[in-house]
Amino acid sequence: MGILIISIGEAFLKAANLGMDPFTGLNLGASKLLGMGLGNFQLIMNLALFVFVVFANFRMIGIGTVLNMVLVGYEIQFFSGIYTTLFGTVTSLPMQLINAIIGLLIFSFGASMYMSANLGMAPYDGIAPIITNWTKIRYRVIRVIQDVAFMVAAYLVGGPIGFVTIIIAFFTGPLIEFWSDQVNSKLLNRIQSYHQK
Repeated sequence: MGILIISIGEAFLKAANLGMDPFTGLNLGASKLLGMGLGNFQLIMNLALFVFVVFANFRMIGIGTVLNMVLVGYEIQFFSGIYTTLFGTVTSLPMQLINAIIGLLIFSFGASMYMSANLGMAPYDGIAPIITNWTKIRYRVIRVIQDVAFMVAAYLVGGPIGFVTIIIAFFTGPLIEFWSDQVNSKLLNRIQSYHQK
């Protein structure tokens, strides 16, 4: 469910046309340069990061890692097609902003949900926790630094970078922490207590 929600959030961000999250922005820009589909290129990028995570902390690998690696790029393509069919192209700034806000909230909620399931992280999402464990610096600080670095890389390859990308780079980490603390950890505890009855 978390991976599905992430992809829906990404589709709203893409429709807003005000910038994507740094990782998807990098993948979109690079895939266009190489003439590849987003799904195929994102899978290749995830495989490269996967190697790093395996050697750095293989315990972070699980079924959730594989599902995220394989599905998200293709699901963004799928849900973007559905969005365009239903709503067309967003052109007015107010609607762009609404789509961007909805997309950011959905995206960060989905990321928190699949992380809370503790079934393995996507390679990109595994980088910040690994560095946090190495350095003992707070997760949100490392996540911001990571997102800014990928945002610069996305800009260099002509990815869809805008002010929303900057907002995502600085607020994804704190939002994921918020959703995890206030919603998903409590939801997971309820599910676990229900199954124990």
